[in-house]
Amino acid sequence: MPHRLPPRSLHLLPALLLLVFLLPLAGAYTDDGFIHLQYARNLIERGEYSFNPGEVSFGTSSPLWVLLIAAIGGLAGGAESLLPISRALAWISAFAALAVFHSLARALRMRPTSALLATCTLAADVWFARWTALSMESASAVLALLLVVLGSVHAAGDRRRAVQVGALVAIATLLRPELALALPVLLLAAATRRDVATLRCAAISAATACLALLPWLIFAATQFATLVPSTAAAKSSGLAPNATALLHALTTIAKTVASSQGAAVLALLAACALPQTRARLGAGESRFVVLWIVALPTAYLALGTTIVSRYLLLVTPLVCLLGWVSIEELVDRHLPRGWRGAAPIAIATVSVTSAALFYTRIVVPPSRAFAEDLGGGLRELALELDRRAAPDAVVAAADIGYLAYFGKRRVLDLGGLIEPATERLRAAIDYQELLDRALYLDLSGYPRVDYFVDRDPVRMRFDGRIISGRRFDALQTRAVRCLGIRQPGPYYFTLYELSPADSP
Repeated sequence: MPHRLPPRSLHLLPALLLLVFLLPLAGAYTDDGFIHLQYARNLIERGEYSFNPGEVSFGTSSPLWVLLIAAIGGLAGGAESLLPISRALAWISAFAALAVFHSLARALRMRPTSALLATCTLAADVWFARWTALSMESASAVLALLLVVLGSVHAAGDRRRAVQVGALVAIATLLRPELALALPVLLLAAATRRDVATLRCAAISAATACLALLPWLIFAATQFATLVPSTAAAKSSGLAPNATALLHALTTIAKTVASSQGAAVLALLAACALPQTRARLGAGESRFVVLWIVALPTAYLALGTTIVSRYLLLVTPLVCLLGWVSIEELVDRHLPRGWRGAAPIAIATVSVTSAALFYTRIVVPPSRAFAEDLGGGLRELALELDRRAAPDAVVAAADIGYLAYFGKRRVLDLGGLIEPATERLRAAIDYQELLDRALYLDLSGYPRVDYFVDRDPVRMRFDGRIISGRRFDALQTRAVRCLGIRQPGPYYFTLYELSPADSP
């Protein structure tokens, strides 16, 4: 008996769910987002890819996101329009990702009702909603990944579509560098199918992607003398991390994926354990999805990458997808006929409800608090720097996005995201020691540092101190209620003016 299609009105349900999840954080932003905006502003105003004006650098892992914001901003009125542009792009990308996800579910032979319910659970994914609302590039990267996967399903044996998939991989890589992993995964997925035509198309996709990326790679090599963003090195401990770090990363991955797609994870594990349901998961059209779910977390672990929920958004939508394929198989094989229609609806209802509770109680309050403090007190601190500092002044800080965007002064990045010298310094010396001894005062390329912004639970801890011949005088302190979900506060951001003084 054919399965009935859901009423057309229900196809709006995932979009409405996502909107409901986005609204509590509407208007929120992050410091990392201001890094993108700073690069985009310098592209518009100076025609250079830089964080500090006049200093070309590869300090953002999403060059295409920066270029898109800058291109639209240049047409829409300049730097003042960049923040709403980035927000609009993020939200549009998220809604488009839901549509592509639904198409992908149908392409994997999921029934109409199951595809709709799966899309609803993705719309209620707490981390997808959070990072979309915070206007990061995450939703656009998810959209690009889903387009690559959808293209790979249809590209087997079709050379024209193989070229399209290659172009999509190139676009995805410029949105998030780890999406370059799609190339070897595509080739491996094709090789496991043992079909010459499929393997040939995968090779065409890989060649197309490399060709499409070549202009950017040449630009990066000539302008930055590196093909890898500075952010990648700053957020990775390198190959072969120690056992403790590995265990912590594994725990973080498990908690993050389970908190957003718990039902899908359980169903996927159950399906993998049962031979009769495992066959569909290993079908040819699902091969890329399965390999990707394994490959990307493995790459993160091998490189010692600091795991955050934003990075795992390149995995969780595909976990959701295969989880719902598993739910469909498990329900069909193990439940009485009379329960088969109600069970998936019940699972989706429980998933969305639990996600809403987790989101409103755990995710939203600290995310909103930090965003409000960023747009309030920290913005005022940066504006105070702009009012006081000479045009050529230098300010050292670990949180740099808002400071450069509103403070409009040269920033010495103590986090190592922009400045490779500080990244090397932090790799060799404990961060607290770096601050206590003011080792950032001796960096080549920065003959002087005029201001310093400290972030610490202790208020004005450097006020009046003399370190390396410089006196630290507090000018302004702003309290921040938290630094995110895992870092409850309060923290105090203090702007210090540094002036010459006799050594103690």
